Amino acid sequence: YISKANIHKNILLNKIFIVISLVLLMACNNEPSIKHIDNLIDRLDDANKELLKVENEFDYLISEFKNKESVLRSMNLVVESQLLRAYLQQFEDERVVIKNDILFSNTQLNNLRDDFKDGLYDDETRKNYLDSEESAVKTIEAKLDYFSDRFANQREFLKTIDNQ
Repeated sequence: YISKANIHKNILLNKIFIVISLVLLMACNNEPSIKHIDNLIDRLDDANKELLKVENEFDYLISEFKNKESVLRSMNLVVESQLLRAYLQQFEDERVVIKNDILFSNTQLNNLRDDFKDGLYDDETRKNYLDSEESAVKTIEAKLDYFSDRFANQREFLKTIDNQ
């Protein structure tokens, strides 16, 4: 004979076991997603460092351009001067946007990490959020690569003026 108390105790233990199992299963499913988020946050940290380098290069190019503007005109390098000005203006227009994108993505990723740890989303929703954040980080990285490349080329161009 099994008493009612033992039956209720077994049912309660089974429910507790199921809940613990589900929590552990969700934690296991979230682990790759959380690692991906941590990787994206690391990439944003790198992007922030790259932004500082690009800003330093921007400041250098502005200073050099001011110092060499009359030489550029005398050498009839109008198109090259206009191109340099265009890149500088383009960065000036994008700088705040890039900074805000980095801050926003960082906040989004930290919130997403917390939500994933709490098991708030199903697999498809997690994938969609991760894809969206991956795209945002890639866009930031691409913008910084673009300006880093253009500014390096302009630095080389200005160095050639020194050699002439």
